[in-house]
Amino acid sequence: MKKYKKILFLFLIIVVTILGIFLYTTVSKENSGDEKEKTLAEVEYLEKKLVTLLNELNNIESRNYNLSVSEISKEDSSQSGQSSSEQESKSSGEEESQGESNQKSQGQGENSSGNSNTDSSSGEEEKNEEYTLKETGVLTNTNDINWEHLKTEVENLYSPVPTITLDLYSLEIAKEDILGFNQELDNLTTSVKEENKENVLGNLSRLYEYIPKFADKVTDDTTYKAVIETKNNLFKAYSKLDSKNWSEISNDVKQAIDTYSSQLVNTNTDSNKQYVINKIYIMLNELQNAINIQDESIFLIKYKNILEEMNNL
Repeated sequence: MKKYKKILFLFLIIVVTILGIFLYTTVSKENSGDEKEKTLAEVEYLEKKLVTLLNELNNIESRNYNLSVSEISKEDSSQSGQSSSEQESKSSGEEESQGESNQKSQGQGENSSGNSNTDSSSGEEEKNEEYTLKETGVLTNTNDINWEHLKTEVENLYSPVPTITLDLYSLEIAKEDILGFNQELDNLTTSVKEENKENVLGNLSRLYEYIPKFADKVTDDTTYKAVIETKNNLFKAYSKLDSKNWSEISNDVKQAIDTYSSQLVNTNTDSNKQYVINKIYIMLNELQNAINIQDESIFLIKYKNILEEMNNL
């Protein structure tokens, strides 16, 4: 009898141990999955921020229209309406003069009683705003860089970076890559402070080089990783436009094409997505034409269109 109790006891211990290992493994996988999803969202945030900063240095925007807001003074708005009311004023002159005299007498009464609308408004002037849509494009953009905005955006990056750094460490991403990213961010800040466009472009391009390394550890999406790596080579070329080093620019674009070509044989995509993939491949090859004629504006136009199309993947 005692022998059977010992066997039963050992059996229970084995079952409990197996269940414990199973539960631990399941929870660990779930926690690991949650950590990866959180870190992937952070990497995507950094990626979009860097792309925006890179494009702002040449005033490149994804949309083709800008909303412009301008203030119109009360005097200007009243003058604009005078021409349309001149004919009416002739026929209603007597009524207006009568109305003015009535308003004056009312105004005097209000002043004497201390309830004047002018007093209650404390001299505040009415402001009118006019909203207009202006077309934007590479050929119509000015070369003026909004350095104040860039400085603010770069400074704001320092807020989420410590949290992102901890999350990257938790996924056992190479320590030198994490430290390298943080160091390059400091270099970027120095260049932005000095308002040195060429150095800022180089810093941003080198910062972006870490994004594919981070993405490789936090996602299994092969299309996303290929697009990120393609952008990396594209930004290397883009960052060298001011130096006019067309030979290196050409090599970077060729590398981007080679990296992206892996997506052409991806059989796991639907027809609509494959159409976009093939279209981008053609656009990348056409970018070489701008390099052959060494035209910066044509390069930027095609570069902008490629980035916009990649957003559809």
